[in-house]
Amino acid sequence: MPLQIKNESFFTTSEAAAYLGFAEDTMRRYIYRKLIRGQKIGRTIVISKTECDRYRKEKRAPGRQKKNP
Repeated sequence: MPLQIKNESFFTTSEAAAYLGFAEDTMRRYIYRKLIRGQKIGRTIVISKTECDRYRKEKRAPGRQKKNP
């Protein structure tokens, strides 16, 4: 269940990964590469639902991107 703070929902890395449909390791890698913005609260990294929706709207598939000829 997402954390609620001031009308904003936050996911843990495992919840966000399940929401976006890929592995938790991939989620952590995307946060490290700054493809998805996350915040560290104590020892836990949280990602806002709006950030997950922004990423989903871009519709980037996990993995290496194809080159355009």
